[in-house]
Amino acid sequence: MTTVDELFDVHYARLVRSLAVAFDPEAAADAVQEAFIAADRQWERLASYDDAAAWVRRVAINRLLNERRDRRRRDEILATMRVVADGDLTAELIDLRRAVARLPQQMRLAICLHYLADLSVHDVAAALGVAPGTVKSNLHDARIRLRTRLEETPDG
Repeated sequence: MTTVDELFDVHYARLVRSLAVAFDPEAAADAVQEAFIAADRQWERLASYDDAAAWVRRVAINRLLNERRDRRRRDEILATMRVVADGDLTAELIDLRRAVARLPQQMRLAICLHYLADLSVHDVAAALGVAPGTVKSNLHDARIRLRTRLEETPDG
């Protein structure tokens, strides 16, 4: 392939069709589009690959697997939460709010946008103007800090 446009013309539809069987069709189309956008940005390097289409496939699959994992984690967390009526804040929930407030701003925003606003890692990254990997790192670090703070005893 000499251009990313040619690569797109040859492989896009087939890749979307194949991934749509294993994943949600809309998510598959989005992931393949994002993979081609990434390929376009890195085309100088990818043009020299023996199989640039394999790189695009791997990127699209990774995006879909990451989304699935993130959704599963979010569902697990949401399953442990309970609805709180106005004025029914327990000491435990107040402690959670305080613990979140003590996080650095980027971690706090990542946690709130991802878990409370139900945004994907990619949407959080776009909202904060950072790479998805940065969001994942912030979420990971924030979860560790929150777990540590919430497990501390008041006598500490």
